[in-house]
Amino acid sequence: MYPFYVIGIGMGELTCRAKKILEQADVIITPVSQKNTGSRAFDMIQADISHAEILELLFPMKADLHETEYLFSGVLTPVIERLHQGKIVAMITIGDVSVYSTAAYVRRAVAEMGYQTEVIPGIPSFIDGAAKAQISLCEKQESLLMIPAVTSPDIIINALNVADNIMIMKAGKALHWLIPMLKEQHLTEKTIMFYNLGMTDEYIGSPVEKQSYFITLLIRKRGLL
Repeated sequence: MYPFYVIGIGMGELTCRAKKILEQADVIITPVSQKNTGSRAFDMIQADISHAEILELLFPMKADLHETEYLFSGVLTPVIERLHQGKIVAMITIGDVSVYSTAAYVRRAVAEMGYQTEVIPGIPSFIDGAAKAQISLCEKQESLLMIPAVTSPDIIINALNVADNIMIMKAGKALHWLIPMLKEQHLTEKTIMFYNLGMTDEYIGSPVEKQSYFITLLIRKRGLL
């Protein structure tokens, strides 16, 4: 029986290993937050998986969701059925499986059910963005701190006291106070925004008021160059 593959597709730039597995896969699992809303991950690579059966895995984006309980409620039944049929099954996820990814919970649940799994790494958004902007994330003895979905200015201030460079993931909902705070702390020119990387409206530049789940900010205390 083939392992259950979990594939990080980066921002649409596939690694050689990811491309090989996707070309071989019989079934592609793509996560969606709501039914019939489509999948960003699927949109990014659909040209590479036109031969495969596509299964949408409903995974609501709720802060109070108990992932393990939800996945063991029967949601994974179609996935398990196809693994039993001896099919090559792969789940795709934007970025990397190990960085704030729904696919990590799915892989763990499938493994706990007794199935072999394999993780194919992808290029996460902050690495992709830094490369496109030609910015170093950290040099020599500099530290890099990653913060998810910040909720208050104090989190940023405290982070700046302990780290040289800060990566703020899922920053979209906080931009209304983050941008004024960056100006107040004289950090605007030391901050770069990565918006919808890999998509048609991709933006890399100074922080601006934009709405999207896919927004990351990089603050370098020493400057961006």
